[in-house]
Amino acid sequence: MDQLRFKACLVAVLLTLVVAGADLVLGATWSPTTAAGEAADKASRLQVVLLNGGGQPAINYQSHLLHIKQLSGVLRRAGIPSTDIVIFSADGTDPAADLASRERQPEMEFWLLQGTHLDGPLRTQTRYENSQVDGFSLQPATSAALHGWFAQAARRLQPGDTLLFYVTDHGTKNAEDLSNNRITLWGKNESLSVSELRRLLALLDPGVRVVTLMSQCYSGAFANLMHTAEGQPAGNICGFFSSTADRQAYGCYPENRDKDNVGHAFRFIESLAAGHSFPDAHNLVLVSDSTPDVPLKTSDVYLTERLEAEAHSRGQTLEALVDELLALAWKNPAAWEAEIRLLDRIGQAYGYFSPRSMAELREQAQFLPDVSERFRSYGESWKAALHALAAENLKRFLARQPDWQKRVSKQALTTLDAAERRALTQALLKELAAFTQANLVISERLRFLKDRAERAAEAHYRMQVRLGVVLRLRAVLTRIAGRVYLAQDGTSGQRQAYAGLESCEALALPPPTAPVSPPAVAEPFPSYDEELKLAEQVLPAWLGIRFKQADSKLRAQSGLQDGAVEVLTVFPDSPAQQAGFEVGDIVLGPPDAPFTEAYQVREWTMTAPIGTAVPLQVLRNDQVLRLGLTAQRYPLKWPSLPGPRKISVADTLFKGEKSAKLTHRLHRLPVTVLR
Repeated sequence: MDQLRFKACLVAVLLTLVVAGADLVLGATWSPTTAAGEAADKASRLQVVLLNGGGQPAINYQSHLLHIKQLSGVLRRAGIPSTDIVIFSADGTDPAADLASRERQPEMEFWLLQGTHLDGPLRTQTRYENSQVDGFSLQPATSAALHGWFAQAARRLQPGDTLLFYVTDHGTKNAEDLSNNRITLWGKNESLSVSELRRLLALLDPGVRVVTLMSQCYSGAFANLMHTAEGQPAGNICGFFSSTADRQAYGCYPENRDKDNVGHAFRFIESLAAGHSFPDAHNLVLVSDSTPDVPLKTSDVYLTERLEAEAHSRGQTLEALVDELLALAWKNPAAWEAEIRLLDRIGQAYGYFSPRSMAELREQAQFLPDVSERFRSYGESWKAALHALAAENLKRFLARQPDWQKRVSKQALTTLDAAERRALTQALLKELAAFTQANLVISERLRFLKDRAERAAEAHYRMQVRLGVVLRLRAVLTRIAGRVYLAQDGTSGQRQAYAGLESCEALALPPPTAPVSPPAVAEPFPSYDEELKLAEQVLPAWLGIRFKQADSKLRAQSGLQDGAVEVLTVFPDSPAQQAGFEVGDIVLGPPDAPFTEAYQVREWTMTAPIGTAVPLQVLRNDQVLRLGLTAQRYPLKWPSLPGPRKISVADTLFKGEKSAKLTHRLHRLPVTVLR
């Protein structure tokens, strides 16, 4: 038997002994002896704190209160008395409105107004109301209230009891110390840091188990609550978190705005409602949470810390050490069947592969940031073109409907209440949609741009999710490697610390008193290869200029269309530079089809055939030039900008030319072709 196989067999034997409980039990049921060294002589009690700080009404979102309601409902159905559940939410029982609530936009055709001057005024407005949870008297989510509660709980909670501390809220990152991030509380400058929460938990008897469940941004920092002053896990404090200390959580991604029942918090609560334990819920969330969240738990964080320290002592990278240990693990794959199935399920759910090493994961994932950025850039460009055309379409409609011009004027809108605005919006969109559909060319252009913008934006978000999934897969691989390390090289103290964390995490609520439907299975993502094919479909062409609409006086004096634009910058090595465009040129449009809409040049360029020469006319000095443009692929990163703009002859010409004289020139100028 070679040395590697011998080590693998030894590791398998050690892991078997560990799981069987030879000198510790991984995932054992919590008992106060684990942390306090004394047995409980009474039935254990579960005390629950639900926290939503909110900050201030404008950012105290309805989704946070929805999480509080959902989890409190799950707890009640599991038989937890309401007297053992305390809710700290916003301003507590103060009847003042403290919650921001906004209905989804009810009009299907509202996209025709997005990006126009009526988008903001006619969009569904934020509504403020008072936070309430049936059956509970809310406490204010302030530092003083929390300190008061913990002071009382210190006298009430006994060894063997469990405190579940749940947070759905905003979190802020401590740029100087990521291990000490903060939870937003209610009120100006009110917050709760890792170190401050640690001091509150220290008021409790060390035999009280504390399980945290946190879904705020940068929540991973609170995994550090497990450490004592000496830096070792105390064994009685553990938790589950929506993301790492340096990452936002799902609510900070605009794609999730106004969406309910998405993200780490909802998926975790959904799994608890179905009767799963906290560790099982965590693994289910790794598969089911289709947001960029990166769920983690304290025992995995502890293993990562141990491996980082070991890699440093060996002069290795963490990835190299993990791969060495994974090579040992895969010599006995049957011992890791559950973890392998988890890796496979995560990969399948998100159209990704199932890695078996860090090197393989890094190789497959290295292009994700670039692809994600490409989709983001594509989406923004298509959206800008869509909004420009929507604004032109609305402008035409209002020009033909003087009555509507008055009804949607700023002065008229300020006199309307919410119900009147909704009625006006619905009436406007009915007529605007009919007007738009009557012009088949404009209607098709709008829908084409909308389709491209949405598909690119959705693909960008999926790539953001996949970036989070890579970190989830990395965590599972590190978990496997960490357990191999503990069995092979770990000290008795390290194995005991890990066992204590797993025992602490093994919280399970009593079975629900009523049957619960299993969690819905989300549609799997398209495969990564399919995503790359989509990138080709939504790829816009690129001209390589920055521009602005030509001066209104110039357009009026010279008879130029509204779509005429002035070139402000020509990017080096761009199609525009290769075609001979210069700063100061006035782009008129294709021959015999001048641009008639502001910024139409953007849409024209993005839909131009890539690699095929097409003509554009520009006005330069006293000549109309015909330039042969060959559009290229939209670049992931634009070339560096050239230096400051130089004053051109065209600037002087357009400033001093009289209207009649310039108009006469434009009609009589020869057309020069530049190839």
